[in-house]
Amino acid sequence: MDAAERSILQRGFQASTMELIAQEAGYSRAAMYRQFPSRQHLLEALVARKTHRHQTEIVSRLPENADLAEILVEGLVIVASELVHDPLLQTLSEQTDEGTVAHLVAGAARLPELVEQLFEAMDDGEAGAVFRPGLRPGDVGQFLVTTSLSMLLGVIPGIDDPETARRYVQTFVLPAILAEPPAPRDVFGR
Repeated sequence: MDAAERSILQRGFQASTMELIAQEAGYSRAAMYRQFPSRQHLLEALVARKTHRHQTEIVSRLPENADLAEILVEGLVIVASELVHDPLLQTLSEQTDEGTVAHLVAGAARLPELVEQLFEAMDDGEAGAVFRPGLRPGDVGQFLVTTSLSMLLGVIPGIDDPETARRYVQTFVLPAILAEPPAPRDVFGR
């Protein structure tokens, strides 16, 4: 995976053949194809790995006592302002019909399922009191995936600015899913 990432960043996805990547990694072409039966499987694995790294980074940036609202705000801010500019995801996105990071991430096979599982796990305790009445974990997960994709597409003007993204999430996203959303703060912290 490291060799594939380096090659793709240096040469682009099309020029990074399975044989070239295998050679750079010190493996045979056959070994490469046993691990990744096609270039599409390799692309999907790279996207999953990169998005997992971003998820880990989001968690590491949060204060230990962060509540759900803070997690959602800061997570979506990172998606809107950083994930969209990730060099590997931008290079890989050229392989989608639309050529956007949003379409690449949307094609990640398990993304909606992973988000839904996160909220189902929370549903046992805290989430039941936190989410608006009547919302199911799958509804919340789908809404957040859709919101993230809209942010990645740049549908919301200026959304790649962290403060704009933060205000947007506090003003529109949190009230849509939380029973008692915190009051939005302006850029001056009021």
